Amino acid sequence: DNSAVTRSGWDAFSAVLCNTSSVNNTYLSNHTLHSFGNFNLPSKLSALLEVNFVAGNKGAAIRKILLHHAHLDMTPFHGAWDLKVLPFAVSWFDRARGYAQNEDESNVNSRKLTAVYQFATAMPMLFVPPSSKMTCKRKICEIN
Repeated sequence: DNSAVTRSGWDAFSAVLCNTSSVNNTYLSNHTLHSFGNFNLPSKLSALLEVNFVAGNKGAAIRKILLHHAHLDMTPFHGAWDLKVLPFAVSWFDRARGYAQNEDESNVNSRKLTAVYQFATAMPMLFVPPSSKMTCKRKICEIN
């Protein structure tokens, strides 16, 4: 009987299945629950349960991140991590492509390129070596 569960109750279940407040919270959401029994579920909740059922635990986490986080900000990895995390990020996007639906595959490739671009713009000297010809005048150095 659906009348015993309020809209806020169903919303709470949706938040447990997919907490979209951050990528990490989405990753930590429940990806194993497949069913609530014989309830007439809201469409959002039904879709989340279907993702869990079809994609499996790892795939559900990746799929939910792709669905609910259009932009994955790489700036937390700049600084102390430098480029150490970049191969892991690229590998994650490659795995994510396998869990994306057909129309999302090009979107995953685009997101991967955006992540690499974010690293390149944050640390340009690690991507482009300085010119070999350098001139210094009065404590000001110019790269030619």
